[in-house]
Amino acid sequence: MFQEFCRRRTPELLIALFGLIFVAAAFGEVEGEAGVFLASALDVALFVILAMLVHLAATRHPAYRRAAIIWLFAVVAGLAAVTASLGAVAILPEEVDPDLFDPELAAAVALLLLGVFVAGLLSLVGLSRRFRVWLAGYLPFDPDSLLHTVALVVILAMILIPPIPLLVTGVPPFLSEQFLGLLLESGDLLANTVTLDVYTLFWTLVGSFFIAGAFVRRTGRETLERLGLVRPTGRQVVLAVVAALALVAAFHFIDLALAMLMGWLGIPVTDEDAVNLLFAGALTLPGVIMASVAAGFGEEVSIRGLLQPRFGILLPAILFASLHAFQYTWDGLVSVFFAGIIFAYIRRYTNTTTSAITHTVYDLVLFSMLLAGISV
Repeated sequence: MFQEFCRRRTPELLIALFGLIFVAAAFGEVEGEAGVFLASALDVALFVILAMLVHLAATRHPAYRRAAIIWLFAVVAGLAAVTASLGAVAILPEEVDPDLFDPELAAAVALLLLGVFVAGLLSLVGLSRRFRVWLAGYLPFDPDSLLHTVALVVILAMILIPPIPLLVTGVPPFLSEQFLGLLLESGDLLANTVTLDVYTLFWTLVGSFFIAGAFVRRTGRETLERLGLVRPTGRQVVLAVVAALALVAAFHFIDLALAMLMGWLGIPVTDEDAVNLLFAGALTLPGVIMASVAAGFGEEVSIRGLLQPRFGILLPAILFASLHAFQYTWDGLVSVFFAGIIFAYIRRYTNTTTSAITHTVYDLVLFSMLLAGISV
């Protein structure tokens, strides 16, 4: 009886669970490892709650549809607020004199806020059925599905909003002097990131599992198949390792060519010294391994595994690049986009497990070279 109740009420139970996690992490006073563990679930909780509200809208009561749309607006607004805050950190000096008005500074902040607002509004074009029908002519998703509609808006928001600070300032927020200075002062820059990467990977996999419909409209086995998480063959493992090593070699020249092109166009290139400083906390042997696994499996499952079957190769690849706009300049984003395309085709012709192994080995080689002091 209890198991049957839990099965029928899985969406409500997940909303309650992740709602509590979100409240405890965002507004509670949980300290220590427990606080870090809960904080790692913040963004995942938002998307799991959204997915469960959409499911309830289709199976329970129409009122859940309104709740899902309201929550969708909240998610987009939250992404915009976080992006604007990070952009402001990159713009504002460490000390601001309230009695001294700086018109250039004010203009930059106003442009940042306007850009984030416009990007958020543009993402809502996904609510237009005409746009969805047009897009469905190229992508394998259902323009009349509320789930696919909500997912499309989220994807567009995550594509359009994160690059705004880079567009306004020319510097990724995480590589700005102000942001790196704050991390240095707090001690977080050199902190061991192993446990944080473990927690982030755990919540990413759990969130992707539930968003894909686990125990709601799919069994656990069906969910794994939907995500493309299957046991790879020996040949696929060899393919993944060889492809990763080939990518490391190829992108050494691609990145040089992109840097030269950006320099010729007068566009700033990614500051490699700042990137190395940003990743300093991961540059230990355990840190390198865990960072590679977390990025490889976390990003492949959530992007290629979850999104690609419904939104094709191009949109998830652009999303993959856009999510790196906080830490790379345009040359880096183009490089990440190309890598995402390659991972996407590996996913298409094999499975997500193989693309995740490729991604993991690729990152592992790059991080290992940084650890060894070899320029990448």
